[in-house]
Amino acid sequence: MPSSFRAVAAAAALLVLSLVPLSPQTAGTARAASKPAGNSLLQNGDFERTLAGHPWMPAGWDTSLADVQTVFFGRDSFLVHSGKWSINVANMSTTIPFAHNWSQTLLVGKETWGKLATFKVWTRSNGIDGRAYILLQAYSDTASKMARIWGTDHDEALKRLGIGKLDDPLIDLGWKRQWFDDPMTDWVPREVKITVPEGTNVMFVRCGLVGTGQALFDDASLTLGSAPAPQRWAKGENMFIEPGFEQRTMAWDIALPPYEGAKVAADSTVAHSGRWSVRLSDFDDGLVQTRIGVGQPFDARTLRGQRVKLTAWFKADSLHGQAYVKIYSHGLKSGVTQSPGAEMLSGTFDWQAVSIELDVANDAQLVWADIQAQAPAHGTVWIDDATLEVVGPTPKSGTAGNKKAAAANR
Repeated sequence: MPSSFRAVAAAAALLVLSLVPLSPQTAGTARAASKPAGNSLLQNGDFERTLAGHPWMPAGWDTSLADVQTVFFGRDSFLVHSGKWSINVANMSTTIPFAHNWSQTLLVGKETWGKLATFKVWTRSNGIDGRAYILLQAYSDTASKMARIWGTDHDEALKRLGIGKLDDPLIDLGWKRQWFDDPMTDWVPREVKITVPEGTNVMFVRCGLVGTGQALFDDASLTLGSAPAPQRWAKGENMFIEPGFEQRTMAWDIALPPYEGAKVAADSTVAHSGRWSVRLSDFDDGLVQTRIGVGQPFDARTLRGQRVKLTAWFKADSLHGQAYVKIYSHGLKSGVTQSPGAEMLSGTFDWQAVSIELDVANDAQLVWADIQAQAPAHGTVWIDDATLEVVGPTPKSGTAGNKKAAAANR
């Protein structure tokens, strides 16, 4: 999506925080109503069946598109976790950053709402320099749903629905990614979980690579079960995982536009506290205006009717753009509500804190907290010591200061 490193050609898609490739084609569609053996919702989760009429493509799966010659998608019969086949993605160049990934799309309905969705995959790293990931996303996405039903692509579905590209009502309601950057491993089990939000009609599973080397995947499954109660945060408690980037940003989603040489990287030479910060650099070579940075998504059910505050520390060298923080609240009726304009930093400056607040909508399903800079722009930005906290209940006067924004293509 919208989603998210999410490399897409459309400007709207570039507004999202984490690598969303082009929408999967019809071959990657599954229906939750038709469950394969083992109660997994995925088609061909062991990759043993071949797509009819294709020499090697696994049935039920699709690949992202980047139009670069350095990436290779394959079906492997040598390195497997079980059975005869696994899938892999290999990349030889990061000149232009992309999130190359395998994906499957599932059309789902009310029977999945409120259930805990668990996406499990066995992975193997083979010379990775960068990071690989598995990702589970839940969307309200009418165009993708109808594109699968009609057997066409997303743009054609929008046309038939009479919806302009900039008016696409798609909205991400649930999101969980697990990164891994081990250069070499044997087979390792990994999993991500989300509670399927009310209003979800499309789910995506993705297995991908950002960087060079080869990542292999096998024995994938997506199952539904009873969901635990949503997490509650005490007033003033920092909601971020890895707020000081001490685990090299592995808990953070990354917005990395496909500009030649652009980088979002952990930095052990500059820090506000601790040993690490995250550095944004070389993001001046782009034609489409977007953003670059890091963020985290949160289940918003226990944040409804609460005011939340995002703070981050910035340092910059010769920044000819702006660095800032932003909070987004996603709800079916309220749409995407974003925090108002905050202080924006530019130029060369030492560590400085910037904060913003947002009243979370009463129907919110997902909250994104983003720390970022405008792109393209010259300069280097460092980020450290982020906090996201509940300030207290939304004032009775309403949501003064909040501002509705067009739905972002995450």
